[in-house]
Amino acid sequence: MITLGTTTLPLCGWLVDAAKPVPSREQRLTAIRSLKDQYGLPAVELTLDLAAVYPQVFDAGYYREVAALQKTLDLVCTVHLPFLWVDPSSLNEPIRRASMASLREALALTQAIDVASYVLHLWGSTTALIAAQLQHPAQRTLVLQAIMGQADRSLTELCQLVDAGRLCVENLEDPLFAAAVPLIEDHGTSMCLDVGHLVWHGGDPSWYLRQYGSRIREVHLHDVMVGRAGQGLGQIRDHLALGTGQVDYPGLLTVLKEMDFQGAVILEVNTRADLEQSLERLRSLPSEIAI
Repeated sequence: MITLGTTTLPLCGWLVDAAKPVPSREQRLTAIRSLKDQYGLPAVELTLDLAAVYPQVFDAGYYREVAALQKTLDLVCTVHLPFLWVDPSSLNEPIRRASMASLREALALTQAIDVASYVLHLWGSTTALIAAQLQHPAQRTLVLQAIMGQADRSLTELCQLVDAGRLCVENLEDPLFAAAVPLIEDHGTSMCLDVGHLVWHGGDPSWYLRQYGSRIREVHLHDVMVGRAGQGLGQIRDHLALGTGQVDYPGLLTVLKEMDFQGAVILEVNTRADLEQSLERLRSLPSEIAI
């Protein structure tokens, strides 16, 4: 059965008043309660970049409160591991080690929570930018081998800390994912299908689901508007409300139901209005594919 959820970001945003840790924590806990009680969502994805940026607010005590709330509300919890300023595939080894320290801290903070899946960005924006600019085939091969070597080291370390099946490598807005698939298979990790990111690059979510269905443990769902060819990345907008872009979400849900998908579908939108519009669209679908 598909489990629908979202993050606290649509209700609380990204910014936190670090000078007022207690009310800031309570705001997020209240948001989690609202997602279940007001919006009827059985899952929540915890954004661990909040803990990385605001450690004085989102400390181990906060996540113990989340764990207690999980039991009270009977919530499915997923975790998005830190990705802002983090790069586990960096060719700069000190950066890779620092990134791994951030990921290890996130895993330690959430030990009290029953985590269904951990979403991982296996590389950061700088690595993606470098890979995208490599034009010479021989040079590209050598650099990709080096990047994947670093990725392999990081996955090896992470799989010693968490069950590989719960670790979900996410496809991003870049061409590196195909190179990472052999590593994902070798380590036995899962995948997180980000539908918006895939459509951004002209991919077909239905094909992706059928190709990698046995490995996909979580889906990130949001709409995306892609400009005409030659307009550049500035013409791309993602994390939009469902029904406002180019994602065929009814088709996606049809394939998920055919697959008997048992994981979480997380709505990755950033405002309350976009969350409510997305839920309205999903719940107005024909009964055979509605969530």
